[in-house]
Amino acid sequence: MDRRAVRSAAVALACAGLLGACSAPDPERIARERERAEAIDKAAARLYKRPFDVIWGALMASAAERQMTIVQADAGSGMIELRHGASSTSAGERIDIRVTATAEQAVRVEIRSRPLVAVSLPRDWQRVLFGDLEQKIAPRRQP
Repeated sequence: MDRRAVRSAAVALACAGLLGACSAPDPERIARERERAEAIDKAAARLYKRPFDVIWGALMASAAERQMTIVQADAGSGMIELRHGASSTSAGERIDIRVTATAEQAVRVEIRSRPLVAVSLPRDWQRVLFGDLEQKIAPRRQP
């Protein structure tokens, strides 16, 4: 074999070795990626014994008070898509809310929040919006 053939064979073997190493699954890396994805894409759900319209109105009022952009809101499907702009800790978030009437005469509210840029530290919109909602629908005490 001449030098050129030996060099070509060595390069081919090195490339094959690198490609093989890249394709081998790394359980630790997979677990880290899954954990990071779960941390970025948070969801929480709660049930309320209130009429759908009361819950819907309270969520829309909260979004307006929090200066969120309402991208889409369809009471018929129970879907709300909100955006919150950049802040000191985040490049912005997308908040998806699903409001569903259940058979038990309750309303289920699911809030899913994800940052628009994965490196940011988004606000805990589930805690904030559920807190707003519960404050708005709480029975008012008479003075």
